[in-house]
Amino acid sequence: MKKIFVLIAIFTSITAFSQEKNFIDKPYLEVQGKADTLVTPNRIYIDVLISEKDTKGKKSVEDLENEMLTKLKSLGIDTEKNVTMQDMMSNYKKYFLKQTDIQKAKSYSVLVYDAKTTAKVFIGLEEVGISNISIDKLEHSEEKKIQLVINSKAMENAKANALSFTKPLGQNIGKALFINQTKNIAYRGSGDQIRIRGAALQEVAYKTKSQDYNENIEFEKIKISSEIGVRFALE
Repeated sequence: MKKIFVLIAIFTSITAFSQEKNFIDKPYLEVQGKADTLVTPNRIYIDVLISEKDTKGKKSVEDLENEMLTKLKSLGIDTEKNVTMQDMMSNYKKYFLKQTDIQKAKSYSVLVYDAKTTAKVFIGLEEVGISNISIDKLEHSEEKKIQLVINSKAMENAKANALSFTKPLGQNIGKALFINQTKNIAYRGSGDQIRIRGAALQEVAYKTKSQDYNENIEFEKIKISSEIGVRFALE
């Protein structure tokens, strides 16, 4: 049985070596292909922490919670659908609350769909005395589909690069022998890096009343990019 196993292992190694050698022996051209695009985020997640410590015990968490929900509803936010409470363990890790304070604080995630509404939330919650507000993350609802399109464009650019090399030589490129995606990213600001039209969100919160806020603003765009390396057979 051991002999059979050894023979199988040797045969597999020889086969793999033979395939690699055949690949190396073939003439090929290796090129890079890149593509990217910018999209405006349309899913903005806002973290809100309410704590009795912020009011020095003058308001309970329940009172702050009711005021928060009332204010969000007045801004046109569906609190049943777009406001969720985060678990207490996440609160502890994220805000480093002491064990004695965990029962007196709650953390929420508020989902909005544009920068103007985001600004209104920051201003509105400041109006009711809630200031522990931050952006958790920015997303685009069609991000995965857009990434696939960008991948295809990167591949098309790789092929165009290959043709630019082979055409002057009177040669043709054949099938792709090897494809390696070296980068596939969606870059977006995070935390303090997230800004609205050059202004920090904390600065926006002091401009005007939430109900009257009508400035045309937008988030910095998300950059979705792809970079690939391709080896084409030369014919």
